[in-house]
Amino acid sequence: MGIMAGIHSCAGAFLLAQSLLGAQAPAASDRPFRVESGVTAPIALRKVQPEYTSVARDAHVQGTVVLQIVINGEGRPTRIAVFRPLSYGLDEKAISAVEKWQFAPATMNGKPVSVYATIEVNFRLEGSWFSGKVANQWAVFQAALGILNRSDSTAAAVGGAVKVMQNLSHQEFPPAMYVLGTWKTNGERIEKDPKGGLALIRRAAAQSYGPALYEVAIRRIEGRDFSQDLDKGLEEMRQAAVLDSPRAQLNLGDRHEKGDGVPRDLDRARWYFRLCSAQGVAMCQYRLGTLLLEPALHHSEAVALFELAAEQGLDQAQEIASKEAATLTPADRKQVNGLKAQLVRK
Repeated sequence: MGIMAGIHSCAGAFLLAQSLLGAQAPAASDRPFRVESGVTAPIALRKVQPEYTSVARDAHVQGTVVLQIVINGEGRPTRIAVFRPLSYGLDEKAISAVEKWQFAPATMNGKPVSVYATIEVNFRLEGSWFSGKVANQWAVFQAALGILNRSDSTAAAVGGAVKVMQNLSHQEFPPAMYVLGTWKTNGERIEKDPKGGLALIRRAAAQSYGPALYEVAIRRIEGRDFSQDLDKGLEEMRQAAVLDSPRAQLNLGDRHEKGDGVPRDLDRARWYFRLCSAQGVAMCQYRLGTLLLEPALHHSEAVALFELAAEQGLDQAQEIASKEAATLTPADRKQVNGLKAQLVRK
């Protein structure tokens, strides 16, 4: 297994209070500088490679966690906040690793100063971790899903894709088991069999497939197909969110914002909305934007989120995006455009 990590200077607004722990805005007297004219960039002297979580490794997850940090005058990372998360416990692993990094500090007029910076921690599986049977199953699954999602696919192509899903499900491939289970439950594409469909979904959930675990959790919370159990359902919902189910992340963000079945906690609400926003879910981008709009420090990010959601056709985001965009200066507009390019996983 190999993991790569890199550092880039921060060109956009530093986003405080959005990490797992949150942070307070610095006082004016100790506010960090930005790396620009007159301020030299810090240089990484020591990097500690992050660890993969077992659940991320088993799911063959690869990607990048983007952190916003302050590098203080002693060259130590502080005020670490997750800007673009990856889930599967990798965000916490990225934070834990970067906390141990050491830098030659930035300087201004020859003296060390604190500066804002953006850190990208890249998680990449090498060698045997992403080869063989599972990699092939993912490739075949994605190809079949692409055919099923295209409006111009022929009946023969769709039929072939359905057979591919059935075959992958027989191979106990969790994503295909979940898709086939959903079809059976709803009577979509194949014969309706709610009991058999739920059994497939439960088997996929047992193999830590997030979307399947969400389906189990929401049924348990609502008392459908299971005895109603809010506490157990919420625990399963949290597991599904960690396993990158956007529906679970949206559900928990909504619950924490409203105090529905859980303590009202806007930091947690923002965190869950940030997880599904990074996956490009328009409603999550809109909901996160509403929670970032009021503090002036987050205005540019909020506008970027509203615009991203509006570009996907979300009407309520369009109205706010237009109103807030009219208040931007040329420098603000440049910052918003840069944030839009960073907020969603590539």
